[in-house]
Amino acid sequence: MSSLPADVARLLWDVDPAGIDPARDAPLIFERVMSRGSWEAMKWLRATYSKALLAEFVKTQGARRLSPRDLAYWALVCDVDVQPGAGGGRPGWAG
Repeated sequence: MSSLPADVARLLWDVDPAGIDPARDAPLIFERVMSRGSWEAMKWLRATYSKALLAEFVKTQGARRLSPRDLAYWALVCDVDVQPGAGGGRPGWAG
C-alpha cells in the first residue's frame, strides 16, 4: 500500500503518519476513518481494504471502538449484523 492520503493522515494527529504501516495498524486506521473520516477518507478506506477485512473489524471491535451511530452505518456498509444498542463512543448521558 502507498502512503496515506492527507484526509486520512490528518486523523492520525497523535501518531507520526510516516510510521504507520497500513497492514499492521489497520485497526487504528479503521477506527479513525470510520468514526471521524471525511467522505473522501471513507472512500479511500473502502478502496484500500477488502470488505471482508472491514466487516471483521466491525464484528469483532466495532462495538468497543465505534459510537452506536457509526457502528450501525458501517454494519450496513459491510453487511454485518450487530446487536441493537451496541457501540461504544459517547456515553448515553452525553446525548
